[in-house]
Amino acid sequence: MRLLYPCLAAVLLLLLTATGGLASMAQFAGSWTNVDTNTAGITKLDISVTGTNAKVHAWGKCHPTDCDWGTVQAQAFAPSVSSNVLSGADTLIAIFVTSFSQTTLVIKPSGNRLKVDSYDRFLDNSGRSNYLASYTFQKAVAPGAGTTPGGATPGPGNIGTGDFGPSGTIPGSTPAQIDLTGVWNCDDGGIYYLRQLGTTVWWYGERNPNTPSWSNVMRGTISGYMINAEWSDVPKGSVMSNGNLVLQIASNKKLVAVSKTGGFGGSVWTR
Repeated sequence: MRLLYPCLAAVLLLLLTATGGLASMAQFAGSWTNVDTNTAGITKLDISVTGTNAKVHAWGKCHPTDCDWGTVQAQAFAPSVSSNVLSGADTLIAIFVTSFSQTTLVIKPSGNRLKVDSYDRFLDNSGRSNYLASYTFQKAVAPGAGTTPGGATPGPGNIGTGDFGPSGTIPGSTPAQIDLTGVWNCDDGGIYYLRQLGTTVWWYGERNPNTPSWSNVMRGTISGYMINAEWSDVPKGSVMSNGNLVLQIASNKKLVAVSKTGGFGGSVWTR
């Protein structure tokens, strides 16, 4: 009889290994929602798993609807070099990158929930501090939990109090809370004079009012929380370039360049 217990233990160990035990790729799969319904950060994760391959789809808090960060390939990690990743994975790491930020999600199981640490690093020389945020997610139970909560483009890394959200192209008219008319300062050393009329935005920007090394004009169209624009230097300054801009409206006091052509130098506008 004494031999029975070691045999049972061995059988249980084999069963746990075969089914993934308490750590396996399968435990990450599904739709997950943040337990904090008032979070200003990540609101939802959809994780798909095929074998040792995992993909993470994330959404961040935006107003009036959540912003879609898009889907990225995730890397699975097991406890040791000899572990079987399929049956022993205990961590997923997913990295979301925009033109101005990088967000690394470290995803770990915690009972029947997920613990997610989000490491945000800014790439735009804006002076904003890198920061860590931690979240807890539970399995979504509502019907249709896998559907997109709101249309948007990827854009983690700049959610904060007073921000509209990372980015997004939301069909329909300009959200009523957007009001961009005013004088803005940019990290290129320039002053920009903006005028918003409905969904159309104009600006005049210059480096120095008296003897500007450059001066330019812009006309753009607001779509959701993005501005698609054309810009051109004008002959008050000595530089003569032109191109296109895509700007994210982070808030009524902050704009961030998501895409720019023609050698445009500015990246972040504040007022």
